[in-house]
Amino acid sequence: MNIQKDKLRKRFLVLCLILISIIPPFHAQILTSSPYSRYGFGELNLPTFASSAGFGGSFIAYQQEDSIAPFFINVANPAGLAGLRLSTFEVGGQGQFTTISNQTASIKKKNVNFSYGTIGFPLKRIGGMAFGIMPYSTVGYKINSTEEDANIGTINYVFQGDGGINKVFLGTGIKPFRRQALKFYNSALADTLIKHQQTAKYKRIKFGKQLLSELSIGIIGNYLFGTINNTTDVIYPGSITYYNAKRQRATQVNDFTCNGGIQTHFIIDSVKSKQGKRVLKEKIKIGFGAFVNTPMTINAKQSTIIYNYSLDGFGNETPKDTALNSQNNAGNITLPIEFGFGLSVKKGERLTVLVDAAMTQWKDFKYFNTPSTDFRNTYRVSAGLNYVPNKIIRGFSNYHKRVQYRLGVSYSDGYLDIKNTAIANAFVSAGLGLPVGFGRLDDEIGMVNIAVQYGKNGTLSNNLLKEDFIRLVVGFTFNKRWFIKYKYD
Repeated sequence: MNIQKDKLRKRFLVLCLILISIIPPFHAQILTSSPYSRYGFGELNLPTFASSAGFGGSFIAYQQEDSIAPFFINVANPAGLAGLRLSTFEVGGQGQFTTISNQTASIKKKNVNFSYGTIGFPLKRIGGMAFGIMPYSTVGYKINSTEEDANIGTINYVFQGDGGINKVFLGTGIKPFRRQALKFYNSALADTLIKHQQTAKYKRIKFGKQLLSELSIGIIGNYLFGTINNTTDVIYPGSITYYNAKRQRATQVNDFTCNGGIQTHFIIDSVKSKQGKRVLKEKIKIGFGAFVNTPMTINAKQSTIIYNYSLDGFGNETPKDTALNSQNNAGNITLPIEFGFGLSVKKGERLTVLVDAAMTQWKDFKYFNTPSTDFRNTYRVSAGLNYVPNKIIRGFSNYHKRVQYRLGVSYSDGYLDIKNTAIANAFVSAGLGLPVGFGRLDDEIGMVNIAVQYGKNGTLSNNLLKEDFIRLVVGFTFNKRWFIKYKYD
C-alpha cells in the first residue's frame, strides 16, 4: 500500500470525525417552516437517508444481501443491517424551499441544515451494526392572525415555535438461521427425497429452508432528547386598558424508545418454458419486510410562564406582572404504534423496485396524559426504483453506466385533523448515486447521493394553509474494509 493512498485514507478518516463532531450543533438549527409543526411533536422526519430519499423514502424491504458495493445503511428497518459487508459511513443534509399559501397570499421560506451521521459495520458473517444521530421531529413556525372585537378593538395573535427532538440510535441486524438451507442440502432427508423422486416435497422444504436462512431480524434502541419551544402573544395595539399577554412553554424530552423489523427473500434463477427449464441470465430476488415502532410512554418535563407586558415606542417589552410560573413539571408523552410491510424485486445488480405500506395509530397519542383531538390514524404508501446499468465497469468514458438512477413517489393521508380536514402530504422524487473511488475496487468505494423531492402538504380548504415544497437531500456514503490487516501491499 503506497504512501499516497495511506495519506488519503488518514485524511478521509479525519474528515469523518470532523463531520460527526459538527453534526449536533448544526442539527440544532431549524429544519422546517411549516405552520403545521405547531402541533404535537412537530413535523416528523422519515428515518431514511439520501439514498432512499430518491426512491420515495421506501425502506421496509430494502436490503443488499449478496450485492456488490457500495452498501447503504438502513436504520429505518434494522433488519437491513444484516446485509452490511463493508464498514460504512454516511452523512448528509437537506435544504427545503417552501411556498406557504392561503386563499389570498403566499410567502416563501428556506431551511438548510445537516441532517444525519451514522457508521455501520459487519458482524462477521452473521449480521451488521450501526449507530448515529438524526432528527426525530422539528418545529419552526410563526403565525399571525387578527381579530376585531366590538368592545376591545383590534387583537393580534402571534404564534411562534422552534426546536425539535433529536434521536441517537444504536441497532443491529442478524441472520440467526443462515445455515438452515445448507444443513438441509446435506441432510439424510434431502437424500431420501431425491432418491424416491419426491420432487414436490423436496422443493417445498427447500423453499422454506431458503426463506429461513435468509431471514434477518433487527432491533434499534433510540435515545430521544431535545426541547420544543412554543410562544403565544396576545397584543392589543390600540388599547390603553389592556396589557398584552404572553405564554411561553418549553417541553423537554429525554427517554428511550425502540423499534424492530424482519426481512427475508428468495431467488428465482430459472423459469419454465415450452422448451423446458430456462436459466435466467440475471437472477431475480423477491424480498419481503416488516417493521414496527413499538408504542412507548416516554418521560418529559414542561415549563410554562404567562405574564402581561407593554410595548414602548421601539417595540421593546416591559413586563408588568406574572400570572403563572410553573417550572419542570414532570409528565408523560405516549407515542403510538407504527407498523408497515414492504416488497422488493431485484433483477441482477441493475434494477431494484420497492413498495411500502405503513400505518400509525396517532389517535393513541397523548401529550402529558391528555389525548389530542387534532390527531387521526394515518397510512403511508410509497414506491420507487433504483437502476444502475453496470456497477463494475471501468473507465472514465463508462462512468455514466456506474451511476445509480432513482425515481419514487410517496403519499400519506396525514396524521393531523384540523377543522375536520386531513392534512395530507405527497411528493415525487428523483435521485442520483454518483460513485467515487478511493483505492481498491472491492474495499474502498464512496458515493455522493443526491435526491430532489417535489411535493405538497396541507390544503386551502376550510381556510387552511397549503405548502408547496422542493426538498434537496445530499448525502455521502463511504465503504471501507476496516479491521483487516493486509498480508501484501
